[in-house]
Amino acid sequence: MNRALDLRCFHCGEALPADPVKVRIGDQDRLVCCTGCGAAANWIRDAGLADYYTLRQADGARVDIAPGDYSAWDRGDVQAGHAVATPEGREITVVVEGMRCAACAWLIDHALRREPGVCDVGANAVTGRVRIGWNPAATPLSTVLSRLAALGYRPHLAQGEAAERERRRERNRLIARLGVAALGATQAMMFAEALYLDTANEMAPATRDFFRWITFLVSTPVVFFSGWPFLTGMVAELRHRRPGMDTLVATSVLLAYFASLVETLRGGAHVWYDAAVMFVLFLLAARFLERMARRQASAQLDTLARAQPALAWRETIAGREQVPVTALAAGDVVQVAAGDTVPADGELLDRAAAMDESLLTGESVPVPKAAGDLLYAGSTCRESAARLRVTRTGSDTRLSQLTRAVEQAQAQRPRLARFADAVAMRFVVALFIAAGLVFWAWWQVEPARAFEIALAVLVVSCPCALSLAVPAALATSHGALAKRGVLALGADALETLAQADTVVLDKTGTLTLGRPRLVRAEAVGDGDVVELQRIAAALEANAGHPLAAAFADGAVPVASHVVAAPGQGVSGVVDGRAWRL
Repeated sequence: MNRALDLRCFHCGEALPADPVKVRIGDQDRLVCCTGCGAAANWIRDAGLADYYTLRQADGARVDIAPGDYSAWDRGDVQAGHAVATPEGREITVVVEGMRCAACAWLIDHALRREPGVCDVGANAVTGRVRIGWNPAATPLSTVLSRLAALGYRPHLAQGEAAERERRRERNRLIARLGVAALGATQAMMFAEALYLDTANEMAPATRDFFRWITFLVSTPVVFFSGWPFLTGMVAELRHRRPGMDTLVATSVLLAYFASLVETLRGGAHVWYDAAVMFVLFLLAARFLERMARRQASAQLDTLARAQPALAWRETIAGREQVPVTALAAGDVVQVAAGDTVPADGELLDRAAAMDESLLTGESVPVPKAAGDLLYAGSTCRESAARLRVTRTGSDTRLSQLTRAVEQAQAQRPRLARFADAVAMRFVVALFIAAGLVFWAWWQVEPARAFEIALAVLVVSCPCALSLAVPAALATSHGALAKRGVLALGADALETLAQADTVVLDKTGTLTLGRPRLVRAEAVGDGDVVELQRIAAALEANAGHPLAAAFADGAVPVASHVVAAPGQGVSGVVDGRAWRL
């Protein structure tokens, strides 16, 4: 085995601690970093899904040692707007962290289908979404989500069922168009081949017309159903007097189709149905790949969506109640525990607190907040609990504004794309003029071939790569940056970044991973290192401090009366004795 791999967790790929956990996969012993990854690896092995480790193209996500509590997801007010009724029960789409390749989607599909009461599962590694159909009478949703989280894929609420339904409808429509184009193009080429092989013109006219009419029938749905995006695009371009790629494609396809129909009716020498359908097929396939790249890039915006918690603790006259975030209103007083995410923008009450605003500002160090300061949705409460009075909710929060800014940056046309469109428009106009001149020139020499040669000029000279490559490259770049936590807020940000020759970093920790780990522990005096580490892990288990994750371990005692004081450490009672760290 590669020595470098021996120093990394077999499941998640992170560095191994001094005393790693050992699991047996197949006929070999593997080392993992924690009991969470060990439990996931053992379950995958026992379920007969160990092929996941052979198929995967990237390491899995680290599994939390403490299981998450998803019981709140069983509530009707939480599922409202996200889950829909089906003949088998209910269906919901969730966004998951850690799904990095097709093998992850394969594992999720097979793992969740083994859960009792699960009717259907569909995991998409491109968008990071998992569609779950389950029977609430047989199993609660929380049980299914707990299994998902136990494999390292933490679930979060998606945008809403309406948005997810429209997303699936658009994808299915595009796949249907591509399928019809592929089927029709192969059939049209098969019939056209019979006509091409009649080089000696020995085929009976009735047989020739039969093949032509059959080709016409299979080509019609390809041109008008599969090619509909190009036709509507041409109409839009001509309406704005800016001819582009869709105008060129649609014109070429319609010319070939209707000229072939005329030749079929009059018994002409040639038809070009095959050229029309193959042009549609190849360009539709290219557009499908470009859309997939853009969808994958836009899916990275779910990083911001995941920052919005599903529930919040709201204070009432009788005490407090847990309500959906959508039920919060300005003026409500909300409690945020250490380690939890702030559900809405608001004013900090009572004592000071420390907030991790890395998602909103990029600052890796928690920001100290005093009473009266503003807290922002999406930031994480560190070290100690906090109370805030809600001032803005929903689409008015800074998190929602940031999401809209990123969406607008991806939707806007940067200078490079605008330049490509301008070049394409001039090229299309020039190409139509050139095709017209070619037609006129051949009409003077050999009129029978004038049309097909002019059509060949239009088809062969179509600069499709120019219109497809630029949007796909920009979308992929935005997606790659988003995966690394970089969100572009300007349409021309990438072009401007390419001109930078010096980068100045003014924030400590910007270049680190943000996942501290314990390298070595030493005891002062006669203390037992192992016992002291166990006590420290108990105190830090629910402290919410950024360094608390470094003390995570499998079996730790329960600490009571834990108090985390900003700048002063954490204290509590472990095994009946007071400790302070």
